[in-house]
Amino acid sequence: MDLGIIIALGIVTFGFGIWFNRISNRLTTIDSRLSPLVVLHKKEIIEYYLEKGILPNPGMTPKMEYLIDKLKSGTINSIESQELTNALNREKAEAQRKNNTDALVAILALIALIYVLNELSKK
Repeated sequence: MDLGIIIALGIVTFGFGIWFNRISNRLTTIDSRLSPLVVLHKKEIIEYYLEKGILPNPGMTPKMEYLIDKLKSGTINSIESQELTNALNREKAEAQRKNNTDALVAILALIALIYVLNELSKK
């Protein structure tokens, strides 16, 4: 009886390992396929954010405008990108509170762009 339980547990564990490996491989594939698209559309993502974001110009703070300009030019460093991500997360919370889906999509797209650029700079 104990041997049957151990065998069943081994089969379940082995099956879970195979499933987890397949999911991990699919996520890696999706990430590698979407990253170039996000970078390719960097300009459009930033313009969409500036048009639809919670704090579009002229209501944008000078620091936020500076960080967006650095992102546009591709010269943003990791500390600045973290600062921009934190500011965008605050805006995301505000967009969720106001139920503003356009701003939420624009903010999430910009956060994804920052993430992809950070990952590509690490490689």
